[in-house]
Formats: sequence, structure tokens, C-alpha cells
Amino acid sequence: MEGIGDRLRRARQKKGLTLEGLSERCGLSAGFLSQVERGRSTLSIVSLSAICHALDLPIASLFSASGPLDRKPPRIRRGKDQLHIRIGGSPISYRYLTGQLPSSPIAELLIAEFPPGCEQVDSVHEGEEFGYVLEGRIVLSVEDEEAALSPGDSYRIGREERHSYRASDEGAKVLMAVTQRFVDLGHSEPGRKGKG
Repeated sequence: MEGIGDRLRRARQKKGLTLEGLSERCGLSAGFLSQVERGRSTLSIVSLSAICHALDLPIASLFSASGPLDRKPPRIRRGKDQLHIRIGGSPISYRYLTGQLPSSPIAELLIAEFPPGCEQVDSVHEGEEFGYVLEGRIVLSVEDEEAALSPGDSYRIGREERHSYRASDEGAKVLMAVTQRFVDLGHSEPGRKGKG
């Protein structure tokens, strides 16, 4: 990958924004944005969505996908046909189980695949998130609480609650249902706010 940080830096500079200016627009700290641009921080889909929204940059232009996103999801989706996306050089890949659900309170249903030891820090988003650990183990931190989760454990993260994930040495797969759409396919995008 040509460097997602480099591409975001060029988009920011093209808009004439400083890191501080972009920070004000997307709700992420200037220090975090600087680390992203230098390729020193793992970028979550939530954070990327906030940055792209602030830069008027299509998020789909920054991820690799195994196929096109469906505007109208099929009733049945076979495992071999599920879309896999990866944000830039991030080690985390997301497997879309349904495509997007424009008329449902659940905007997206996907599987987050965390490589061994991977950490995603300080995410905040306007929608709710529900998760179910399928494989492996993660440590989930929400606000000031931390919990180790194993297969069969589930969780809920409320609107605008700061949260982080850390995968065990074996990695993890987590089924996630979110009420906020993060990838724009031409639908009107909800407002978003992120911190990491």
C-alpha cells in the first residue's frame, strides 16, 4: 500500500488544513492524526470514517476489498461470497456478513478479525456497537472498565463511549453489529465523532 497516512496527508494539505484544523473537524487529536500520517498508529474504521468525512474523501478509496459493497444485500450470503475489507495497511480485516442495511436499525453486521497481539485504541462513535467473540480472546476497555472476553462472551458499547480492543497472542474473531454506517455508498452519512 502506498501509505494511507501519506494519502490522508496529501488530502489534508490539498484542503489547506493544518493538523489542528483537521482535528477540529473530525474530533481526533492532532497528535493522533500526526501519528496516522506518519504510519505509526493503527487506524480503526471508525477513525478513518471520521477523517474521511472531514476531508470529503470517499472512504472506499482507502481500503482494499475482495469485491464490491452491496447496495441491496442478498437474503442469503454464502461464506465464500462474503466481502473482506482492510483499511490501508491495518492488520485488522473486516468481513461483511450482510452488506449494508439501509432500512434497519443495524447499519452493518461484520466480523472483525484481529491478528495476534493486535491493539486498536481509543475509538469513539455516535452509534452503538454489539459484539460476540467467536474465536480467540480480546481485552475490551470501555471508559474506565476493562474485561477479558473469550468465545461465547458478548458486549455492548453505548453511543460515544471511548473503547479499545487488545487481541491475545492467538488473535480473535468478533461478530459486530453496529448502528452507525462507517462506509458511505452514496447514502446520506450520519454525523460522526472519533477519538482514535
